Amino acid sequence: MGTFKLERCAQLLPVAIIFLLFASAFAQPTLSELRAITEEQPENAEAWVNLGNALLEEDSYEAAKEAFLEAIALDYLAGDAHFGLGLAEFGRGDFQAALFAFNELTRLHPERFDGHYNRAVTLARLRRPADSAAAFREAVAQAEPEAAPPEVAAAYIGLADQLKRSGDFAGAAEAYASALENEPRVDPLELRYLRADALYRAGRGLEALPDLTDLEGQTTDYRVSSLIADIYVDQGQVDYALRALERGLRKARVSEDAEVQANLLVKLGLLQRQLGRDAEAAASFQQAAEVNASSWEALYNLGVSYLEMGQPANAVQVLQNASEIEGAGGQVDLALASAFDQLGRTEFAIGSARRALNQLDDPQLAAQARLILGRSLYRQGDYQQAATVLAQVVQERPSDPQAQLWAGLAEYQLGNYRTAAQYYERAVQLAPGSAEARANLGAAYLATERFRDAEAVYELLVQQNPQDAESHYNLGWALMSQNRRAEARSAWQMASELGYAPASEALQQYF
Repeated sequence: MGTFKLERCAQLLPVAIIFLLFASAFAQPTLSELRAITEEQPENAEAWVNLGNALLEEDSYEAAKEAFLEAIALDYLAGDAHFGLGLAEFGRGDFQAALFAFNELTRLHPERFDGHYNRAVTLARLRRPADSAAAFREAVAQAEPEAAPPEVAAAYIGLADQLKRSGDFAGAAEAYASALENEPRVDPLELRYLRADALYRAGRGLEALPDLTDLEGQTTDYRVSSLIADIYVDQGQVDYALRALERGLRKARVSEDAEVQANLLVKLGLLQRQLGRDAEAAASFQQAAEVNASSWEALYNLGVSYLEMGQPANAVQVLQNASEIEGAGGQVDLALASAFDQLGRTEFAIGSARRALNQLDDPQLAAQARLILGRSLYRQGDYQQAATVLAQVVQERPSDPQAQLWAGLAEYQLGNYRTAAQYYERAVQLAPGSAEARANLGAAYLATERFRDAEAVYELLVQQNPQDAESHYNLGWALMSQNRRAEARSAWQMASELGYAPASEALQQYF
């Protein structure tokens, strides 16, 4: 039976990978001795397997692969050879080849727990969570008599991880419970928290509260108090949620754990922001940053608070500090891009937006970064590149009126008036109350000689705002282009009386 090495492949989720070391009670032959044996007995499949195992221990994956292939060529039914080949391919980073080897192992020897387990891990590495979960289930089914309790627990933990990736949080909670039943010594506090978190995500948070309350008394892990607060918020018990966070803060202050204090203050600030208590939220984030200057989350959220309060200059300062801290992600650069955009610092907005796009995985956040990038390129006068970027944003966010508007502006500047009009029409459909979108639509209609359509747009604009001098002026042009001179004169006179100089010039020229 093999031994396990547990690796954390995600921040909170332990994923196990099995390495079969073929331990023996006797002294192991040296690598040179094993090579000599294969030279003397080239038809001995077991000798090649032993050499492959020794090479695996040296991380010589390419040479190990060759040894295991020799063994398989001699005896295709040799399960240990397929197992070792899978490990060698996995070590080489060829996960598809590793999967093939473990597939063959489980096909030829369906009773082998270690084969199903490693197949599950390989499928997880290939980002196939449903298939990986099925393989972990099969590993559990084949656990007797091969697997010891810690190994079965590791299989259940792997199963829980993949079920969470598939969105089956209730199943994940059951898998964590099974892991605890099989081997309670495998980091029980972590597993109990993960089970509670899975229950919460499955919409069964109240079931997790007893265990979380017990955990809160045993650990200073801020996630426990944070999860209790989330459960209370879901139940509409905001006061209870705030109390849970405050309890956690008191414990963190007593233990003088700056990192935990900062994390809880960030959580408190997020809850306060959710409740519309913006000033309190900003104060919590500020305190978190003071307690732990290396918390990019504290600085990031403080910067976002400044943005929401209309203070982009203050936001830039703290967001730049956040971006220099290891671990800060693309959302920090996105917030920076937004701050620079609000300040009109287009060159910096472009740089920040591009850095954000290189890091962001979330499609919606990436689209927001592209919108800022396209808008900034437009303001910089690079209309062609702006049009390309903004067209992609429209594809990603077809229901965003701002994306439609800015895409239209870029096309208009390129002289593509019909395309611009199509974007503006969609912007007006999405935001009927936007005078800016209507005004630009009217301009596009004028440019494409759709004078009656332009007239309708500007008539509506001046009805909505009789003081809109520019719309009166453009209405005059729509009417003049239809040879309705008296009506055009009346529109220009109104614009002139409102102080719009081009209208006065048009009156002098045509009348």
